[in-house]
Amino acid sequence: TMESKTGNELWTKAASVTLLVVLVQVITANFPIGKENKRRVQHALTGHLMVQVSYIIPPIVAIGLCLLGAGGMYSLFKFSPDEFRRIFGELLRKEEFEGVQLPGAFYFLLGTATTVAVSNDINTARYAVECLAIADPLASWVGSNIPSPKLNANSSLSGCLACFASAWCVGYLMLTHDIYVLSIGALVCSIAEAIDIGNDNLSIPVFTALAVENLA
Repeated sequence: TMESKTGNELWTKAASVTLLVVLVQVITANFPIGKENKRRVQHALTGHLMVQVSYIIPPIVAIGLCLLGAGGMYSLFKFSPDEFRRIFGELLRKEEFEGVQLPGAFYFLLGTATTVAVSNDINTARYAVECLAIADPLASWVGSNIPSPKLNANSSLSGCLACFASAWCVGYLMLTHDIYVLSIGALVCSIAEAIDIGNDNLSIPVFTALAVENLA
């Protein structure tokens, strides 16, 4: 039947997407670059891939896959730590490797799912996740390579400015040319990236999407 065919196509797309995301993690983990740069590349590629996937599968399926991935990662982290380190070790920070804190990828998946769920417009969610994918690792790289005053233990002025500029450009390309809306989104994205509270993989996309839809 037509419904059965549509359901099979949806499951095929979902399975293909899951496989592709996992493949990106494996390939990135084997890049011949330093660990922090591996994390930045993985961060950018995964986020951008998720945005492109949103054009293929319905939002509710995307939310389900992200939550399934986050749940699987949490279970592996908690109950099979050796296997977790074997699979993701090349992408883990010291605290994550030692089991002290959940990996950033867990919050990335949770943040993406939450952003899609709270956004009234899927384009807003795409923009917010792309800000996470591009602006966050760029802020990290700039902050690590361009000396500037520190805002806290993990953030610097140069990184914050890089985050604002890149988020503004992402908004210009994906969302609108309204300077006020772009500035609100970029400002909230930068604040979420800079504050040393919680995990910015969760706070950046959620707060950015809510700000654009409710403040701008």
